[in-house]
Amino acid sequence: MQYNVAQLIKEGIGASRHYAIDGELYEIDELNPGPVRVEGKVRFLRTIAGVLAEGSAHMALSFECRRCLEVAEAEVAFDFEEEYVPSIDVETGVKLPISDDYGPEVVIDEHHILDLTEVLRQYAVTTTAELNLCRPDCRGLCPECGVNRNLVACTCDLS
Repeated sequence: MQYNVAQLIKEGIGASRHYAIDGELYEIDELNPGPVRVEGKVRFLRTIAGVLAEGSAHMALSFECRRCLEVAEAEVAFDFEEEYVPSIDVETGVKLPISDDYGPEVVIDEHHILDLTEVLRQYAVTTTAELNLCRPDCRGLCPECGVNRNLVACTCDLS
C-alpha cells in the first residue's frame, strides 16, 4: 500500500488526492500472522509539514473470545488519520531534517513513496484489542469443570 506523492508535495497546501486501499497486512498478532486482506479508501492532503493521510479501512480479523476462549472471526472497520513527512526535498533532492515527533512509519522515503502499511497494521492491532465475544449470547466456560457451555450442557451444580 505504497503511493508516490511527489506531485502532491510539489503542489500547494490544501491539494489532495483520493486512492483506494487494496492490499495485505502481516504480523498483526499471533492469530493474524497474515496475509490479512485490507481494503478501504484514503485521501492525501498536502499540509505545511508534509501529507495528511485520512481514510477508512476494513478487514476480517481472528480473535479469541473472552468468555469461551474459542477463536472467532469478525469484520472490523476503522478510520485513521496520520501525518507523513518527507525525508527528501522533492525539488532539490536535499535531505530534510525530521523531528523526533515523527516515527519511521510516517516518513516518506527518498523516492517520495508514502507507505500506509505499518500505520494500518498498528490500527489493526488496536482494533483486535477491542474484539470481545464470539457472539453476543456466548455462554463461556464452566467455572467448575471448564467445558465450553456453548458446545456441551454442563451438569455442575453452581448454586
